Amino acid sequence: MPSENETNPVSPEQKDIAGVVDEAAALNAAFPPAKVERRQAKRLKYQVVATLEPVASGPEDVRVVTRDADAHGTGFVSSSPLPEGSRAVLHLPAPDGGDEPQRIECRVRRSRELGNGLFEGSVEFFGEQPQFSDVRIQPALAKQRTPRA
Repeated sequence: MPSENETNPVSPEQKDIAGVVDEAAALNAAFPPAKVERRQAKRLKYQVVATLEPVASGPEDVRVVTRDADAHGTGFVSSSPLPEGSRAVLHLPAPDGGDEPQRIECRVRRSRELGNGLFEGSVEFFGEQPQFSDVRIQPALAKQRTPRA
């Protein structure tokens, strides 16, 4: 009988993404949110694979895994550095589970090396993004399939 891996092969890109997602989870565990919150709006856990597309000169598109988000920005982990202050377009899935991907213009606020070839950073959105609110971000459990009867 074939193993699950033989019947459902995993591409190298999927393995890389899974590794980055695991690294993001480890970072969240190692660096819990600060006790004193300086943000005006609470960040919500929002972990998805996204792409940052630099607007001007700079690196090629960079694949990122978001960590959290609010109406003003998102934190991420990537395997490439991004120039701080640079403009970019963030392409990511809709937080409400919709089919239409989001395209958000932003500025890289921070990008710093963590080690193991990973970088942690954040972007600030140009304009408020109300779709990143606690009533619109769907929990991961809501996206699971309903068992058949």
